[in-house]
Amino acid sequence: MATYTANITALYEDVVADLIPYYDNFVLLPNPSIILNSYNISGGVGNTMKIPVTNAWTSGNSSVGENTAIIGNADQDFLPTSVSLSVTKRGAATLISEESLEDGGFETVRNAVVTRLSRSIAQATDSSGMNLFASGSETALTDISGVDLTNDSGLSNADLTGADVSLVLSPEFGAYAAKREPTVKMFNDVDKDNYQMVATVRNGFARVRTGFGRAVIASNVIAESNTTLRASLDMFSTSVANLRAENAPTDGAGFYVAVVTPAHELHLAKELNGVGGISNGAIGTVAQDLANQALLEGLIGQAIGCRFIRSNNLPRDLASA
Repeated sequence: MATYTANITALYEDVVADLIPYYDNFVLLPNPSIILNSYNISGGVGNTMKIPVTNAWTSGNSSVGENTAIIGNADQDFLPTSVSLSVTKRGAATLISEESLEDGGFETVRNAVVTRLSRSIAQATDSSGMNLFASGSETALTDISGVDLTNDSGLSNADLTGADVSLVLSPEFGAYAAKREPTVKMFNDVDKDNYQMVATVRNGFARVRTGFGRAVIASNVIAESNTTLRASLDMFSTSVANLRAENAPTDGAGFYVAVVTPAHELHLAKELNGVGGISNGAIGTVAQDLANQALLEGLIGQAIGCRFIRSNNLPRDLASA
């Protein structure tokens, strides 16, 4: 991408305010409510770290007689393993002519570009993390078969012509590490009389316990008319039940987190509409009347057992296998 005087002139004739971003998307990672295990390894050597993971414990001996040996009858083998986490460099850049800065206002243009580049690498981080959580690889998914987390939707690939992937996660499911915090650098090229602006970050993700995450794979059509292909509260309840069966830890308030796509959000909103739960089709909106707010908090929070968060960075519009 390159920014020249003509680009700035096309945006506005008179400089009166900051440039308005094209769009602003939710960036979720890193977030302690989603990823509890976050590490800063900027002071260390190398680009890979190992995260120690303990094995599951077994039930103790429930009936130990008096003066009877416990060792040998209720042994607990502590066999820690490790998960490797490697960081990746992510970047975004642009060229800005001196004339663009002069005509558009140095602070206005520079700040707008810094914001754009920072959000660009943040979104790259988010998308990579969601892909890795769903499939074990940061590579962008193109097909439903690439998702290797257990699918709790009850739908087969043959049922769907296109799909979005939502995730239900324990805070202990994944890990995040940062080797370099987001950095934006600006260099002057005197030969071309322009500036190079480059934003970089070095970070990475790992799945610590794959069994602590579940997938809901349902239709990617926002206005899906076939109710059997929509994401439903029952699907997310099933994920929560399976996580509880795995003894997957919750957050401090006893919740898992469900990260949903915009299509799945509307599917759930339509389901809640049937009982007067949501009138505007947005789970994230809390400006509801008292009865509706109580329904959302009671039904989703207590019965479902997870907090819902919307993200555009989940695997979306996947082809059927």
